[in-house]
Amino acid sequence: MTRGLGLSGWVAAIAMVGVLALSAETKGDDAKDKAKSGVDAKGAFARLKTLKGTWKSQIKSDDQSPEHKELAKHDAMEPPVVYKLTGAGSAVVETQFPGTGHEMVSIYHLDRDDLRMTHYCAAGNQPRMKLDRARSTPDQFIFVFDGGSNLDPETDHHIHGLTITFLKDGKVSSAWEGYADGKKASTTTFFLSKQESENPSHASPAKAAVAH
Repeated sequence: MTRGLGLSGWVAAIAMVGVLALSAETKGDDAKDKAKSGVDAKGAFARLKTLKGTWKSQIKSDDQSPEHKELAKHDAMEPPVVYKLTGAGSAVVETQFPGTGHEMVSIYHLDRDDLRMTHYCAAGNQPRMKLDRARSTPDQFIFVFDGGSNLDPETDHHIHGLTITFLKDGKVSSAWEGYADGKKASTTTFFLSKQESENPSHASPAKAAVAH
């Protein structure tokens, strides 16, 4: 009887070791998966802040709307895109085509565990977007539509999504997805490279180092 109970105890112990090993392996796999995809909003915002400064841009677009025809006039001049911090560093302000009739501003900020953005478009509407943390990676931030003002997403032309990609050569691309009649209509991509000498009106006291 005693020997039988001892055998049962060994079987139970071996089974427990197996369960613990499987649990540890599963946690390891989960950690690897989390490292491969998904981002923390605070970490993403911290990286956005490293964009502070003036960038020159090259633009590629398949947009045929009247709004884009005006935008295309500025393309040959490598129009600047300026990033600055405001609100004691609590918001990042992105300005495209500064000082022109096509100037547009986007403001990024944290909202508890989310990273949000409002785009003040030359089209006269203000789409709002939120970082899709699950689909984003440390080098690519995917923002998805989260409502807006002065627009009907089922009919009006508006920006519906944004993907910001940090490239290996220190450059950055931002792809803006336009919607019309409730479906994707175009993509306009800004390819950004940091200006060596910044416009004094937009210059920052010190340049932030890009960090992962």
